[in-house]
Amino acid sequence: MLYALRNSEGRITGLSETYQDGAEKVDMSNPDVRDFLSVNDENFSPDAYLDQSDKAISRIIEDLIELLIDKNVIIFTDLPDGAQGKLLTRKLARGLIRGDVPEEAFDDISETSILSDEDELL
Repeated sequence: MLYALRNSEGRITGLSETYQDGAEKVDMSNPDVRDFLSVNDENFSPDAYLDQSDKAISRIIEDLIELLIDKNVIIFTDLPDGAQGKLLTRKLARGLIRGDVPEEAFDDISETSILSDEDELL
């Protein structure tokens, strides 16, 4: 179920999967929902929206996994080897972007480990 919050003019200002005071039940076919998600894109489709949001969701999942590891809810080495490798290389790449990790950290990792065909299998 999807819930919409509206402003005083009746325009949707937020969508949530959980009920909040003042929210109304809506579904993806509602024209107001489509307008809200499309951000003035006439070719909007829910599939396209999900494809575009995959990057953000993957980062959220990475952060969630890191939090669970930090709180000892899961153990990093219990993850499959492929998942461990992906998480480590992505963590290094994100650290480089933020400036937290020196570029030399990638010296021990081959380029193919970051963009290998095996990455597509997981």
